[in-house]
Amino acid sequence: MGEHSYCPEPTIHPDEPLPVVVERVLNSSVPPDEAPALTCRVCGNRDHTSAWHDGIYRIHQLCRECGVSLAVQRADAPNPLLAADHARQWKEIWRLRNEAPRNPS
Repeated sequence: MGEHSYCPEPTIHPDEPLPVVVERVLNSSVPPDEAPALTCRVCGNRDHTSAWHDGIYRIHQLCRECGVSLAVQRADAPNPLLAADHARQWKEIWRLRNEAPRNPS
């Protein structure tokens, strides 16, 4: 699905079921490289973005509603503390998910 359907921020993701989100992304147009999307391809939100630095290489313009990356640019300098914090958040999310009780089949 490429860069424009990526949700890098660990705490913000689309609320709808994955098949709905994927269908919307596949049926939408992709802006030219480096051009910011004016409308979120996933939730339809317009012009409400926030900058999010991955701590290493990129700064994403994220949809404030669902967290999808609408544009990306290279960061001038890495921020190791920020990268470590993001890695910790993702590890915690996956740890909690793996510890959650499983529904018997």
